[in-house]
Amino acid sequence: MNQQRIDSVTAEAPNLLIILWRNGKKTKVDISEYLDSPGYERLKDPMFFTGAVVEEWGHGVEWAEGDIGIDAGTLYRLGKEQAGTAFSVAEFNAWMMRNGLSLSAAAKALGITRRTVVYYHGGHKPIPIYIKLACLGWEVLQAQQAA
Repeated sequence: MNQQRIDSVTAEAPNLLIILWRNGKKTKVDISEYLDSPGYERLKDPMFFTGAVVEEWGHGVEWAEGDIGIDAGTLYRLGKEQAGTAFSVAEFNAWMMRNGLSLSAAAKALGITRRTVVYYHGGHKPIPIYIKLACLGWEVLQAQQAA
């Protein structure tokens, strides 16, 4: 479980959240991928979007008294991906699909636990850059062995 907590949030329309974490770090997160998702359509309204507030206890950001929200763990992961300090979930899942890997097979290929792959695959934790390097290296080795 991610222990990141939000101290404050500023929403800048059309899709940018500036988050101050309780550890004092600041992150800019583009949430444009949410704007067309079911239940999030109201975020396209700039007046509504800028009404973002921190959820109770800092567990996320919400709009309209909790009608719409994004949890802190997801915002933390997106911020790291967008800053280039984490491997994106989409790229990780594309690597698995491209290579026909199940959760268990991906874990074995990378030398990590299946549970960790589940976390990465579902976007529950940021994926360290070294995992990206391991994925790329694994593909190169597979291509060399096939040649």
